[in-house]
Amino acid sequence: MGKICTGCGNQLSFLRGLTKSICVECENKKRAEEERIKAVKNAEKERIKNEIIHNKAINDPQIEILKTYDKKQLALLYGEIFNQYELDGGLEKNEISTLRKMQDDLGLTNDEIKYEEKVLPHFFIYSIRSENQLPTLAVHLPEGISNIVLKKGEEIHYGSGAILKESRVVNIGYEGGSHGVSFPIGMGIRYRVGANKGHINKEERMIETSRGALIITNKRLLLQPIPGQKPMSLPLNKILSYNCFENGVEIYKDGREKGFFFQTFTAGSPEIFGIILEFLLKNKQS
Repeated sequence: MGKICTGCGNQLSFLRGLTKSICVECENKKRAEEERIKAVKNAEKERIKNEIIHNKAINDPQIEILKTYDKKQLALLYGEIFNQYELDGGLEKNEISTLRKMQDDLGLTNDEIKYEEKVLPHFFIYSIRSENQLPTLAVHLPEGISNIVLKKGEEIHYGSGAILKESRVVNIGYEGGSHGVSFPIGMGIRYRVGANKGHINKEERMIETSRGALIITNKRLLLQPIPGQKPMSLPLNKILSYNCFENGVEIYKDGREKGFFFQTFTAGSPEIFGIILEFLLKNKQS
């Protein structure tokens, strides 16, 4: 006796029974039901997304429904809601609060939603616009880096892993040179003329001189180094100018011709350092 379909109880053909446990009709019904459920869930997710965008708030029943979706879907949904909020030119307080609640309650990590790249810059901008001040943040230093000793009235605004690079002239080898020509001058002695080592090739390169946690406070920019590396503490009133790049921040100090380049690891870090420096330096001069 051949195999029986586990769905309807009808007998399967010999060939189908070798690889399947259900008949073609039941398989088609199962696939259609899965597609129906998928369509219902997508419509449900779209409805919730539109409600969150429109109301600029998220409630507990919505959270419970969203918990039935996987992390990849939730991260995409978060990104879509963020993009809609951002269209207005900047996130407002209730929009930031909504995104924060969504992240916390759904267990989304900073990496999954690109928090420092997308949301955190808006948090600083909102604080500057609405309160004319920078928020203070708790910075968690990696193991091995010593704690920051703050000065009186000093507050931390932001921190990120960084590599300090400085311009150095380096020797990249010799070029040219000649062995010369030798001839005897008597008593077994030979004299060589025209011998030289050529000339040294040198060029200026950005060389890593330290690494650790780059911290900016309301008083200074400092590098808390990993063990064995050099620290740096640069008062804000000594900073002449700065440039932000995709991979880091370049700082020019009073009395020093060449700049310091702090290469960062997080995509949003240079923008955040730029926002903070612009505010602090502007207020220092005003």
